[in-house]
Amino acid sequence: MKKLSLWLVILLIIISTITSFAFNGCAPAEVEEEATPVIEEEEAPPAEEEAPEKIKIGVIQITLEHEYQVMLNKGFIDKAEEMGAEVILCVHEMNPENCVTCGEDLIAAGVKAIICAPGDPASWQAVLAMCRDAGIPLLNDGSPQPLEEGVVPFIGTDSRGGGNFAGEFAGNWINENLGGSAKVLGLTLPTFTDCVARNEGFNEALYATATGEITLIEENGHGLREKGLEVGENVLQAHPDLDVIFGCNDDSALGAMSAAQAAGKDPEKFLVIGFDGTLGAFEEIKKGGMMRCDIVQQPYLYAQMHMERAIKIARGEATIEEYQEIGALYIQTPVVIMENVDEWIEKVSAIMPK
Repeated sequence: MKKLSLWLVILLIIISTITSFAFNGCAPAEVEEEATPVIEEEEAPPAEEEAPEKIKIGVIQITLEHEYQVMLNKGFIDKAEEMGAEVILCVHEMNPENCVTCGEDLIAAGVKAIICAPGDPASWQAVLAMCRDAGIPLLNDGSPQPLEEGVVPFIGTDSRGGGNFAGEFAGNWINENLGGSAKVLGLTLPTFTDCVARNEGFNEALYATATGEITLIEENGHGLREKGLEVGENVLQAHPDLDVIFGCNDDSALGAMSAAQAAGKDPEKFLVIGFDGTLGAFEEIKKGGMMRCDIVQQPYLYAQMHMERAIKIARGEATIEEYQEIGALYIQTPVVIMENVDEWIEKVSAIMPK
């Protein structure tokens, strides 16, 4: 009986163990719930706003053959790039009809202002009439013109004052080296108001400074080196005793100087004076030959000032009337001679396109 009870207890223990195993061992493993990550939609980047169309500024230049005009052009372009504008260029090559055509073409191209160096007073008036009709400002570069409605005043060289400096230098040199008397060739450009003023200033100071007799010969040098050479050759044939050449720009002066050199003029007793401030003139001064003086313009500066005004008016940040109240700005001309020529070579070399 006791044995039976013992086996019964053992049997119950086995059954209990099996049952426990069945329920616990076969139960599914508890699954930890993982949070489903919420993937936020990336915000679409804001649509890129289209850059506003660049304001177009028209520029009418005389030529791009002269170093002065190259520096002027670089000033226009550099300032326009700095201020986010575009330059549309037209060159009239000192032809008044081309100047008028330039005005027509630039307005058709959609410019918002025109900076103009006039071909002559009549072509200036024609371009001004077009600008008024188009409702855009006209800025006066190159040579002073009368102040009228729609015109932003002249910024540029004090041409008459610069001519005075040249005439005074020539008079003093004539006094010191030629006893006060000399035969002088003045190369002009009658269609260009600034050149007329330079020659007038030169003549005025020359007569006031020289102590002896001055014989003045004036010829149109056309502002070009080859024309200056041609005129110089002709004048030297007619007047082999010529002593002094003044050119209303460097190219005409340098061209005529070549004629004097070819004619065998003594550089110790011959004087050439230019007006521009180009590297070519500076290099001749540095050589210590006939060219002893150059009157310096600052075209890079003028161009930047004009372009800034043009863009500000086009953007509505300034008005023509505000600039008319300021009036014309005549910038004094430095005088370059042997003593300061190296300084000016360095300055102009830094501006000229490489």
